Order: sequence, then C-alpha cells, then structure tokens
Amino acid sequence: MGLRIGVVGTGRLGRAHVRVLRSLPGVDFVGCHDADVARAHETAAEFGATAFDSLDALLGEVDAVSIVTTTSAHADVAMAALGRGRDLFIEKPLASSLDEARRIVDGARLRGRVVQVGHVERFNSAIEAVLPAIGHPLFIEVHRLAPFNLRGADVSVVMDLMIHDLDLLGLLVGSSPVEVRAKGAALLTDAPDIVNARLEYSDGCVANVTASRVTAAPMRKFRVFSKNGYFSIDLLAGSATHYRKADGFADRIAEMRRGGAATVPMSDVISVNQMRGDGAEPLVKELDAFCRCVRERSRPPVTGEDGLEAVRLAERILERVGEARA
Repeated sequence: MGLRIGVVGTGRLGRAHVRVLRSLPGVDFVGCHDADVARAHETAAEFGATAFDSLDALLGEVDAVSIVTTTSAHADVAMAALGRGRDLFIEKPLASSLDEARRIVDGARLRGRVVQVGHVERFNSAIEAVLPAIGHPLFIEVHRLAPFNLRGADVSVVMDLMIHDLDLLGLLVGSSPVEVRAKGAALLTDAPDIVNARLEYSDGCVANVTASRVTAAPMRKFRVFSKNGYFSIDLLAGSATHYRKADGFADRIAEMRRGGAATVPMSDVISVNQMRGDGAEPLVKELDAFCRCVRERSRPPVTGEDGLEAVRLAERILERVGEARA
C-alpha cells in the first residue's frame, strides 16, 4: 500500500490536487472532502474518487492531507489533522494571520509532523533554471497582476498573490528586509486589492514589489539585477532570459570609442542566453516532493517555517499600508 492521502477543499485548485495526487506513483489517493458536500461529490465523480461527508471521516483513513480550503479555514483544518497525527500539505498562505501560522508550525513541531507550504513558484521551471546563476541580487523588480477572482478574496492581495513573491524574495536574497515601505488601495473588497512595497535588506539589496487583482491581463514577472547580469523571468511562461557582458566587452567598447561610434549595438557587447527548466508541471513536482518527504520523514523544500516567514513579512507590509492610508 502506498502513502494514503486525501484532499480537503475541492474548488478549482483543490480539483487540481485531486487530479495530480491520483496519478503519483507510490500514492494511494483515499478521497476528498469539502464543506460544500455536493461539490466534493462532484469532484469525486469527475475523477473516479471517493467523497467524504465529514472531515473527521477523511482524517480517519489517511496518513496525510492536502489542505486547499479558503485561507481563513486553514488553521482549523490543519489543527484538526494534526490532532489525528496527520502530515500536512497546506496551500499558500500558510494561514490568514501570523498567530494562526505560528499555531500550525508549533503544533506540527510538537507532534513531529511534516508540513509543506504550497509556494508553488519555487517549482516553476524559470526559477529552477535561474536560481544557480543569479548570485547576489542587487535590485529586484516584481509584478504579479491578475484579474479579480473570488478564490482568495477572503484575504488581502498581499496574502492572496504577493505572498508568492515574498517567499521567492526570501529564497533569492536569503534574509528578511530591515526596512519595509508600502502603499495600497481597497477597490473591490474591504482589504487592499493593489499594493506596492519597497523592501530594503541589510546587504544593500532593494526589492520593489507590486501585486494587483484589479487587472485585465495577468502578469507574473521578476527582473533581477546582480553582478552576474540582468535576469528577466516570466513565471507565466516558465522561461527566463539572462543578459550579461559579452566576452571582450571592454575591448569592444574601447574599439568603438576609437572609431567615433555614437551608439553601440547591444548585440555587439551583450550576451543573451535563453533559460528554461524541465518544463514539468510545478504542481506535480511540488506534491511529489511532499509525498516523498512524508515517506522518508525528511525536510520538505518549503517548510512550515518558510510559510510562517512569508506571512510575517506580509503582515509587516499590510501594517505599512494601513499606516499610509491613515
């Protein structure tokens, strides 16, 4: 018998979890549950799975669960699962508040349970391709723009969308910012729907991060400047472009100056390298990593502490937004 796992929450993303988990080798997919019982049964019928009418019934049959409910329900479901000794995959953000996130992390540590947080962009092919090449970032520009979606509307755009990028910044920079400034506006909900934050780090790196859910066309782009060059990363396309000084850059510039050139063709002095990862679906890699960590009792690639740190930074940004609005 493989790892027995179930899914809690069968909205759009929850159905994707059901689809992926049913196909992973070494996994025995037990079934799904949703507070909307009819929706759970619809999902189960779609994928030939079993629907459980209660969370307790599902928890009684599994070794681990994937929690894909609304963010506001994460803590309650996670604590119920931990109380039954189950390992947890929890979609981002870890919880809707720092206190709830701490409660989950502390509860898992106390019980020796694996917790992986669903910061799926870490498994994006573009991030996997550029991460070894970037080195020390000096300046980072981030835009994550999306049309309005009811899923995630129970929290601010910082918790709903920007949280992905806050986790990636922690991965790229390797530390928390020492200075945070932010402004935002609530346009469609009671919480901020568009936010811009400027994060300054002790090593001199600066990140300018914008998230919006009031946009017609989606965009998920990172622009990273480091001593190793400029990296343009398109997370939607799963691709990246690396621009750096070409071999012989200084000699070519000197030659052009001696010749009285007014402009320098970029292709003459800049090396352009298109970068792609393996192209595999990030959700498949993410959930496969979780199942492997549960079986091996090893450290997950995105720990509960990582998720906690992202929520902590998100709350700092929201505090600054509130101060600016006041």
